[in-house]
Amino acid sequence: MKRVIILLIGLILLTSLISAEIIITQQPNEIYNLGDIVSIPVTIKSLSDISGSFQMDLICEGHQINFYRNGVGLLAGEEKRMESLLVLTKEMIGELKGDCKIKSGLKEEYILTNDFTISDLITIHITSEETEFEPGKSIIIKGGATKENGEDVNGFIELEIIADNSSLINQLETINNGFFSINISLPQDTKAGPYLVNLNAHEKDSNGEITNKGVINHNIVIKQIPTNLEIVFETSDIEPGTNLKVKAVLHDQTGEKIESSSIITIKNQKNDILEQTEKATDEFLEFPVASNEPPANWTIVAVSNKLTSETTFNIKEKEDVKVELLNKTITITNAGNVFYNKSVLVKIGNESLNVDVSLDVDESQKYTLTAPDGEYHVEVITDEGIKITGMTALTGRTIDIKEVSGGIISLVKYPLVWIFIIAILGFITFLVFKKGYKKIFFGRISSKKKETEPKKSWWEKSKAFPLKKNSIVNARNKAELSLSIKGDKQNASVVCLKIKNLKEIQSKKSNAEEALQKIIDTAEENKAVTYENQDNLFFILAPVRTRTFKNEKIAVEIAQKIQEILKEHNKLSKQKIEFGISLNYGSIIAKQEKDSLKFMSMGTLITMAKKIASISKGEVLLGEKINDKLRADVKTEKHQKGKIAVYIIKEIKQREENKKFIRSFLDRIEGKK
Repeated sequence: MKRVIILLIGLILLTSLISAEIIITQQPNEIYNLGDIVSIPVTIKSLSDISGSFQMDLICEGHQINFYRNGVGLLAGEEKRMESLLVLTKEMIGELKGDCKIKSGLKEEYILTNDFTISDLITIHITSEETEFEPGKSIIIKGGATKENGEDVNGFIELEIIADNSSLINQLETINNGFFSINISLPQDTKAGPYLVNLNAHEKDSNGEITNKGVINHNIVIKQIPTNLEIVFETSDIEPGTNLKVKAVLHDQTGEKIESSSIITIKNQKNDILEQTEKATDEFLEFPVASNEPPANWTIVAVSNKLTSETTFNIKEKEDVKVELLNKTITITNAGNVFYNKSVLVKIGNESLNVDVSLDVDESQKYTLTAPDGEYHVEVITDEGIKITGMTALTGRTIDIKEVSGGIISLVKYPLVWIFIIAILGFITFLVFKKGYKKIFFGRISSKKKETEPKKSWWEKSKAFPLKKNSIVNARNKAELSLSIKGDKQNASVVCLKIKNLKEIQSKKSNAEEALQKIIDTAEENKAVTYENQDNLFFILAPVRTRTFKNEKIAVEIAQKIQEILKEHNKLSKQKIEFGISLNYGSIIAKQEKDSLKFMSMGTLITMAKKIASISKGEVLLGEKINDKLRADVKTEKHQKGKIAVYIIKEIKQREENKKFIRSFLDRIEGKK
C-alpha cells in the first residue's frame, strides 16, 4: 500500500512538470537540394500557464545550428501555431549536408522531425548517341540535368575536352528547365583517337555562390580522315637492270599514316600502262626495269580512298658493255641503255692496243686477235672498270686486232656463195611447182590435220581468254581492277585462292594448270567473275552478275569445292600446289562492260582477303564480316592469327533449304564433269 501511494505521488509530480505539448503538423520531404526552402509547421498546446523561448535547430550528422527563435506566452489550455521556414543556403546552414533532422523545443520540451537529406548533387545524363566525329565538323552533345530532389536544373554546364592530360577545348553553356545542348567545332587538324569529355553542371545562388553541382565523363573518338596521298620511292633515279621500289602512303589530318589499300599504276613515257596492281598502303611494289630500257621519265599514279597522287621517276643513262674472250676472239656487247662510243684497251702480252667501239643498244661486235705464233696473256679493260684476262694461243705475223665482219655484208665479198644459194633456191622452186606435187603435198597435210586435230574444250568454244599476259589459266568471265569508274556501289562476297608456289608451277610442266583451270570453270559456272592479282585468284560474287544480294552461301560452297579439287590434285600428282583460301565480304563499285566486269574495291576488301589467304594453310578461313553474314547457316570457330581474327568452318547447318541448295550445286558440278 505504501508503494502505491509513492507511485501516485510521482505521477502527479511528473504531470505537473509537463507544461506544454509540441506537435509537428507536417513532416519534411525526404530529400532537399541546396536552395530549397524547408517548411516546418508546429502547434504548441499549453497544459498550464507557460512563457518562454521557442526555438528550432537543424541537426546534420552530429552538427547543430539554430535557425529559428521566438518568445511564447500561453495560458493553460491555449495553443499556438508556429510556422518557420528554413532556406537551405550556405549563409543559413553553412556546410551542413547529409542526413539531417529538425529539433523543435520550448523550455525542457522538444520534438524531432523525421530524418531527411540535404544534398548538393546534380545528376547529368547524355541523350545524344553519336560518339565518333570528323575533325573540322560540329560536335553536338545534348542531355539533361536534374537535382537529387527530382527537380530540373536551371544553371550552367561547362564542357572540357581532354587529350593527353591537357585541355583541348573549354566551353560554357546554360541549362534551362533541365535541358542543355552544346555545339562545338574541332580544329581541322585535330589528332585522331579517343578523347575524354568532362561535363560539369552547377547552380548559383543570388550571391553568385555555387550551390548544387554534378560531373559526368563522356568518351568520344575523332576519326582518321584521309587528307593526303604520298608516293614514296626507295630511290627516284632508277638504274636499268634493277627493280623500281615504290609505295603509296596515306596520311590523315595530322600526317599520321592510315592503313588502307591503294591502286598503283606505272606508265612509260608514251603513257602506256605497264603495271597496275592493288597494294596495301606503306607496302613497296617492286617492278623490274630492263637493262636495255632507254633513259626516260616514267609516271606513277596512286589512288586510295578517293585521293589521287601522281609523280615521275627517272630511268638513268647507263653506258655498259659485256666483254667475252673465247680463244682468239673478243666479243663486245652493248649491255647499257644508250649508244656506246668509247675506246676499249686490249693488252696482248706487253703490247697495248686501243679499239674504238661504237654499238647500239644490244648490238655486239667480234674482234679477232693476231700475233706471232705462241701463247699470250690477253687483258681487256673498259672505261666502266670491266677487266677480262686469259691465256690464249695466237697466230699471225704481227700483234693486231681486226673487226670480224658478218651477216649478209660478208657475202658480197664471196659471189660464189651467192651463186650456190640461188641454185638451191631454184631447185626447191622447181620441186614445189612440179605438176601434181602441190596436190599430193597439200592433200597429205590436209588429211593429217583432219585426223589429228584435237577436240576443243568447252571453255575454248566459249571465248575463254587468258586472265593476264602471262597467265597460265583462262576465264570466260573476267574482272578487271579500275582506278576510277562510275558504277553501282554494291556488297560482294569474295573467295581468294592464294597459290603460294606459283613460280615453281610456272617453271615446270605438270597438270597443276588443269586443276587451276577446273577451279575457275567451277566458280564461273556459279556466276563468279575471276580476277588475277600476282599469285592470287579472286572469285567475286557481285549482285550485278549473280542477280541476287545473297551470295554468301554460294561463296562457301565454291571455297569448299576449291579445297576439294586441290586436295585431290595433291593426292595424285607429283607437282603439289601449296595454297590458302579465304572468304571476305565488303563493298565494291562495279560496272559490267562488254568483255569484263570493271570494279573498284572499297576499304580493305581485297587486301584483307589476300592477308587471310596468305595465313591459311590449306583450310578455308572466313573474315569477320562474312562470318557475321553466315551465322544462321554456318557454325564457325574463332582463331587469332597474329593481329587478324579469322573463323574456321566447323559445321554447315543443314536446313532443308540448304540441303536443296547444296544438292543443286553438286548436281551442276557433276553435270559439268
